[in-house]
Amino acid sequence: MKKTKITAIMLAAAFFAGTVLSGCGSDNPAGAEKPVETENAAETEDTGDTETASAESSGTDISEHLDMIMYVIGDEPVLADEVEAAMNTILEEKANVTLDISYIPLSDYNTKYQLLLASGEPIDIIYSSGWAYYFEEARKGAYMEITEDMISAYMPQTDASQDKISYESVKVAGKIFQIPKNSVYANNAVPVLIRGDLREKYQMDAIDSYDKLGEYLKAVADNEQGISPYAAATDGVELAIQMYQCKNDMFPSTSLGKYIGYYYNGNNKPSADDMVWQYTTEEYREFVNLMKSWADMGFWSKNAVSNTISPADAFINGTSACVFWNYDTCMTIYNTVMEEHPEWKPEIIDPNPEGARYKAPYGEGMSVPASAEHPERSLMVIDLLKWDKELYDIARYGIEGKTWSATSDTTYLLGEAQGNYTVGNSPITWGLKNDALERLVGEAGTTHSDIYLQLFGNPMSEASAGFTFDDSNVKNEIAAISELCSQYIPILELGLVEDVDATLDEFNEKCTQAGKDKILEEFRAQYTEYVKNVNL
Repeated sequence: MKKTKITAIMLAAAFFAGTVLSGCGSDNPAGAEKPVETENAAETEDTGDTETASAESSGTDISEHLDMIMYVIGDEPVLADEVEAAMNTILEEKANVTLDISYIPLSDYNTKYQLLLASGEPIDIIYSSGWAYYFEEARKGAYMEITEDMISAYMPQTDASQDKISYESVKVAGKIFQIPKNSVYANNAVPVLIRGDLREKYQMDAIDSYDKLGEYLKAVADNEQGISPYAAATDGVELAIQMYQCKNDMFPSTSLGKYIGYYYNGNNKPSADDMVWQYTTEEYREFVNLMKSWADMGFWSKNAVSNTISPADAFINGTSACVFWNYDTCMTIYNTVMEEHPEWKPEIIDPNPEGARYKAPYGEGMSVPASAEHPERSLMVIDLLKWDKELYDIARYGIEGKTWSATSDTTYLLGEAQGNYTVGNSPITWGLKNDALERLVGEAGTTHSDIYLQLFGNPMSEASAGFTFDDSNVKNEIAAISELCSQYIPILELGLVEDVDATLDEFNEKCTQAGKDKILEEFRAQYTEYVKNVNL
């Protein structure tokens, strides 16, 4: 299959954690935030031999060689073909298959992903996530149901090692349509990447609050030529995650997080009455008015909604002074800048050090499309990709000696060609991430940074994270409001309207007419029944 090479930086899924607001077309806002790891992988107890036994151990006949097709979301790196070839050497030996891996660019996933599944094209494995329509597509029958017997028969390592609770958050109508990654995220643990040299230039202390972050952006806007404080692009989803969700301790619901959630007040078992329609709250109104003031001060372009250059690329190119994104993506950008422009002194900062962090659903994983011709072999391959250490290292970090080099079983250093692969955050592995096999950048003995521990060190469990909404009774209303979101939310969240309050009121009135109250009522009714059986 012909592939187009894209050299742009890979932007993590989670992008996703959070398509809480601006995404407005996804089912799960928290699909891809950050993993909960309180210790260096090198410091944890031995998890046993993670080298997966060959596929023959399942007892399934693999004598027929298969050329299989896998789709992932994410921009294709320069070394994609070389990495794919290295992976296929192992897959041929252990499963008698080769993979043709195709990438759906982040800029196109919201149109191409669903069309691809609807086409009926034979596909063996595909990335799936709440932010990428997993719940919606599962209800349409786009994915094959995966039973516990299938997992036991074809995925011995997953069956033995995967946390069984992970399946609960991906069930649709009581059925499993995804093998979740083996990595728990902490939601609302979102940093910001800034230019340390500019912070020092304007004699600012460490940025550890939203007020200080605003002062930094204003200093850049007032004094720098050719550098935008923030290169907002297409919509303001990453900005909204930080400046609305994190700032206000808004915990979006698992299934309808772009619309419904609750403001955390110390109770980790919220009631149905705590659940609110976010766009009608005073906190949201304050947020969009703040974004209007930032836009008016020139923090981003007036043409931001039509800008197709990602905030990450703009930062790397030296045309912006900060990036709002998840930790993995910020670290990927940080590593690139440190290689190309260390004089910029990139810094990952947390403007909300006292914010509430909570354990999210597993959120993303790999599914077998309904069009797959050999589902049992698909599951075998997912098992290998996720648990075979040699294979995982290639998929996650690239070519050893070129893009990375091991310094111990649990640590690594970046290689000279790391810019040609998203080392440590490859789109291939967004749905396969496995905390048992993760490495840290550094010499042997490296531990997590202070900022990492500050962000992810002590997330709480909370009841709503495991709730999955059945939208059967409100499909039409959700579709209508999703369309309204696409019209109003990007311009509201980037402050690109003349009268914020009037525009927000108009939007909310149209949502009411489209059935917002019916959706909220249905959500609360289902959540009431769900929360009765939650013990926290």
